[in-house]
Amino acid sequence: MSITRSNQAAPSGLLTVAGKELTDHLTNWTFLAFALLLIVVCILPFQQGLTGYQATQAAYAAGPVVTPWGVEEFGSSLPNAADVYTRLPGELSTVGAILAIAMGFDLISRERQTGSLKLLLVRPIFRDEIITGKALGGLFALGILVAAGLAVSLAVLLIEGIVPGPDDLVSISLFGIVTVAFLAFYFSLALAISTVVPRTGKAFLYALIAFFIFSALVPTVGAVAKDVVAGAHPLGAGPSEREDYQTRLALVNSVVTVFSPQWNYELVAKSALEPRLTTYSFIEGSVVLLPGDGTARPADALARFWQNVLVLFTAPFVLFGIAYIAFQRMDVR
Repeated sequence: MSITRSNQAAPSGLLTVAGKELTDHLTNWTFLAFALLLIVVCILPFQQGLTGYQATQAAYAAGPVVTPWGVEEFGSSLPNAADVYTRLPGELSTVGAILAIAMGFDLISRERQTGSLKLLLVRPIFRDEIITGKALGGLFALGILVAAGLAVSLAVLLIEGIVPGPDDLVSISLFGIVTVAFLAFYFSLALAISTVVPRTGKAFLYALIAFFIFSALVPTVGAVAKDVVAGAHPLGAGPSEREDYQTRLALVNSVVTVFSPQWNYELVAKSALEPRLTTYSFIEGSVVLLPGDGTARPADALARFWQNVLVLFTAPFVLFGIAYIAFQRMDVR
């Protein structure tokens, strides 16, 4: 008798596969080692952010200082608890991507290579449930890792006497969500490669090549394109020439940022943590913020960079779609 979805026993194959994959990830020594490495790497930038917060808070409490050059205010406004996290996206964009690749590069290729995929397919589980369950299991594992890290960091803030306000909690939550979306991109990329490439060694190699292209080659091409498209800085030129130069430079920066997952993630993550952010140029390293009048809300900057947010959240689905189609068409004989 053929198996149909209507007579399939509970729990469904999808939940079974997702649960098994989640357990495998959380008990896998490679995952635990990379998770520990990720935590260690994030300790220093988090500590630097905490020190900067405390310094700004102390400067604000001290008030204006009279110097030989006049009265100076070193802390014109109270810092936000979300400011502590602003250094983390740069570290997460590298180590986190490697962790996600390590989780996904052999999910399908290993089972094809060992022959266990044939045994799995003869069970009352459909192909779409297998590939979707593997994707959900990895995504849940990444979500648990990010949520646990944020929970520990919030505990540290409370121990240090820093109580995040409602807007801070929203900013930190959005930062966690966009971090999971970024990790999901590289996990889905590795999963797609694992589905197409039958050997784990080659799958890992191709995943690393893709990581190099996105993280190093695309930004390098962007820096070269900046000189070709925007040209040299028009020193001493009139306002129209300078405005035209800035327009061309902004175009190059926006295109490169969209095609660089690291830059795109850093932009969206920083905008989630800093509602006043209006411009962030990776090519020139310039940042433009709105005045600190307290009117900006966490979702404001995300709305300004909605194109980047859209790419960040849709790219993992596109890559999963490639993996899904390739797995459905796979010949495992």
